[in-house]
This record gives sequence, C-alpha cells and structure tokens, in this order.
Amino acid sequence: MFDFWLPVVGLGMVFQGGLILWVAGFPQVLTGRLPKAEPGSAEAFGIFWIEQYRFIGLTLLLLGVLIAALGLW
Repeated sequence: MFDFWLPVVGLGMVFQGGLILWVAGFPQVLTGRLPKAEPGSAEAFGIFWIEQYRFIGLTLLLLGVLIAALGLW
C-alpha cells in the first residue's frame, strides 16, 4: 500500500514546496541578506512571517524529495 502513496505524497510536497519557493523566494536568512527592522514593529513582523513561510516551502520541498525517493526506491 505504501508503494503507491509514498511517491504520491512526496511529489505533492515537492510541488507545494516549489510553489511556495517560487512565490516567496529562498529564505534570506540563509543567504545573509535579511533586511533590518526595528524590533516589535509591523515591518519586523512582516519579515518574520515571510521568512517562516519561505522555510516551510524549503522544508516541504526537501522532505518531499526524500519521501518520494524512499517510495520509488
């Protein structure tokens, strides 16, 4: 049963993570280009929120590749 569902779920995660990274971009904290903002400001909250969204996309993409590879192997 897992022979079918692991690649399906993995490729779905790759697709969703890829869409998030396409829209939001690669996490800027990993590239060292994170913009500065005053702590507690609305701008700082926006930077935090979009960075979390980018990390979710990257995590989905990487875990999806791993799960799909396990299912196909």
